[in-house]
Amino acid sequence: MKSSSIQYGILCLIILSFLFSACSKDSNPAESQKTYSEMAQGKWVNTMINDKPVQTDSSFIMELRSDNIEMYATGTKLDENNISWIEGTGYIYSVTGDVITIKGTNITGSSVNMNLKILSLDESTLRYSVSSFSIGGVSYPDSKIYTCKKTSEDCSTKFTGIWYGKSTSGNTGDVNCHYWEYFNDGTYNYYYQDGSGNWIKKSDNEGRYFLYGGFFVSNYSNDLVSGGTGKAYECWNFTIKSDTMTWTGLRQNNKTVTYKMVKVNTPPVN
Repeated sequence: MKSSSIQYGILCLIILSFLFSACSKDSNPAESQKTYSEMAQGKWVNTMINDKPVQTDSSFIMELRSDNIEMYATGTKLDENNISWIEGTGYIYSVTGDVITIKGTNITGSSVNMNLKILSLDESTLRYSVSSFSIGGVSYPDSKIYTCKKTSEDCSTKFTGIWYGKSTSGNTGDVNCHYWEYFNDGTYNYYYQDGSGNWIKKSDNEGRYFLYGGFFVSNYSNDLVSGGTGKAYECWNFTIKSDTMTWTGLRQNNKTVTYKMVKVNTPPVN
């Protein structure tokens, strides 16, 4: 009889402990908010819109920092002939419940106000809709659903250096080999071969690159392949295994373009 009483007492304590824990969790929304806010911190790469893969060049980067500063990077139209990848840090953000509020000033000096409703969030994926969005006091309705993947790997050490390679997908019109020389300060040189077989360092490249984990963006000017003039940019997903790097990009008409290259010691010598 005494043993039964002890067992019953232990069972009551377990039940009370469970009930107290459940009540504490439900009655403390600040704890849930804190967890949500911490999970939202990091660099996010847009991968899908309305649950369909987004073209790689149309992706954007959103970084929510621990100091409540938001960095937003995307391709930006400068004028009729020039577009460029630009990072902007003139924003602050806060997380309240399932809403991310972003306020600040964009590169044109216009005020930006945005409320993002979190639809789902875990350690690797953020899915949200736009509750409200305005620029300079003008509202822009947006009914799309955005999916972003968190990226945290630092690939800068492996990425810097000299790479030699070419397109391997056969659907770009680019059949030539190239050299790319990436420096620690975010600049790079590009080398191409002329009709006589001479290697030329492109003097008007104006090259600058950006790394976000396994996502890579390259600014350049005057595209030799397409013949286009003016500033432009392109985005790639990339992997590096030993001394081999592969670029992959989803382009128009769901066309996947790939480049493969190997790391070498020196730029080309004629």
